[in-house]
Amino acid sequence: MPWKNGRYVPRVSTDTSAAFQKPSRPVITGKMPSLDVDGDNFEDDLFDETLLSRVIAASTFTPTFLLRVISKGTFSAANKMRSLFASGFVNSDLIEDGAVTGAKITNPIKISLISGGSAGTHTVSGITIKDELIAVLEQDGTSGILTDLSSEFSIVKADTISNTGGTATSSDKLLVFYLSK
Repeated sequence: MPWKNGRYVPRVSTDTSAAFQKPSRPVITGKMPSLDVDGDNFEDDLFDETLLSRVIAASTFTPTFLLRVISKGTFSAANKMRSLFASGFVNSDLIEDGAVTGAKITNPIKISLISGGSAGTHTVSGITIKDELIAVLEQDGTSGILTDLSSEFSIVKADTISNTGGTATSSDKLLVFYLSK
C-alpha cells in the first residue's frame, strides 16, 4: 500500500543487493569532497579520450567551474598532482592568446650576423625549418648602409637560408632575424 498514516510512501524494492542499497555518501553539493584515489583503483587506459568525450560535454570545464570544484593546493608538488602539468601535457592549443607574458618566453627572437656571398644558400647556425624568418638585412661593407632583402630569402633546411636568383652580397654582412619555434 503506497499510503501510510495519510502520507505517500513509495514502494520499496525488497531486493537487498548492492545496487538497491542506500549510498553510504551523501549527494555532492558545493565543492567536491576529497577522493582517496591512487593508481591501483583504475586501469591505466580507463579514462581514455573516447570515454571522456562521451561522458563530458565540450567546454564543461571552464576556469570558473574548476575554481568552484577544485580546492586551492590540489595540484601541488606535495600530492604529486603537479606531474599532470609536466612538459608536453599542455600544448599551445590549451593556452589562451596573450596568456603568456614576455617573462615566460625564452628568447624566441634570434639574431645572427653572417658573411654575405653570391646569391644562393647561406649558413645560419641554429635556424630550423620550423622557425619563421623575420628579416634579412644587408650591411654594405663600404658605406655601412642597411638594405632590406627579406623578400628574397627563405629557410630551406636546418642551418640554411637561401636567396637563389636574388642579390649578391659578397664583401657585405647579413643580419638575420628569425623567430625560433
